[in-house]
Amino acid sequence: MHTPSTDPADGPREGRLQLRDGRTMAYAEWGDPEGRPVLGCHGSPSSRLERHVEDPGAYRRWGVRLIVPDRPGFGRSDPQPGRRVTDWPGDVVELLDSLGVDRFATLSLSGGAAYALACAHALPDRVHTVGVLGGAPPPDVPWPWPGWLPPTVRAAVHRPSPATSALLRPVFAPLTVRPALLPRYLQLRLNPADRRVIGRPAVRRVLSATFTEGLRQGAASLAEDRALLFRPWGFPVGEVRQQVHVWHGTQDWQVPVGLGRVLAAMLPRCRAHWYAGEGHFLVFDHAREVYAALAP
Repeated sequence: MHTPSTDPADGPREGRLQLRDGRTMAYAEWGDPEGRPVLGCHGSPSSRLERHVEDPGAYRRWGVRLIVPDRPGFGRSDPQPGRRVTDWPGDVVELLDSLGVDRFATLSLSGGAAYALACAHALPDRVHTVGVLGGAPPPDVPWPWPGWLPPTVRAAVHRPSPATSALLRPVFAPLTVRPALLPRYLQLRLNPADRRVIGRPAVRRVLSATFTEGLRQGAASLAEDRALLFRPWGFPVGEVRQQVHVWHGTQDWQVPVGLGRVLAAMLPRCRAHWYAGEGHFLVFDHAREVYAALAP
């Protein structure tokens, strides 16, 4: 076991980029600045501070350069009213061009799956491998809606209207009151495997930091992000031709494994990894193999 690194070279190395349309994008880098690039597409809510290891020094030891930008409205990135999932690859190109990165892998956790796959679809010559951790398919296929979601919201989420975000905003508003306590809340409501993982102090610190930063601008951007995931993503997932790895715990109570199986079945070149008895945050126990699979 490694003692968590305190070397500033291991990250986060933070930066901001002014995009061509005038918006500011914030991002963080972890690991080896000369390592193989992996674009992290963070969850929802989350931020550029999302990482998948307790010790950030692991990225340097593995030769990985993890680059995680804040999506619009999360962390310190400016909102982008009316944005679509398919707008994300354009932002990514501007960021990675500015960093001198050509070819890269994408890795997503949970709600980041749509964005990782959108990059693969839009940038087939630059994205060589995709990783999806606990991700769901686009809503072009029927979803088993969670019981807590009000019927009015279920009826509206598929409509491409600003009203969708407005309906979801009060659902997520309580998360913004004390976001640092979100890991403790998840520990209480998720399965035993996730409770064990989140019970580790280093994991809890990682999640508290990324949730708090992700929600610094309030619930509106989270509501918009979730609304986008509930509507068709704007590209055929079946046209993603790169190798896609899907990792999913069979006891994931946040994104049920059935959704992961549907997503895997939609992808032409998918290698699925099903972890019996594990949950949504299994990556903290399997990060080495996950990052090894993303090598070009």
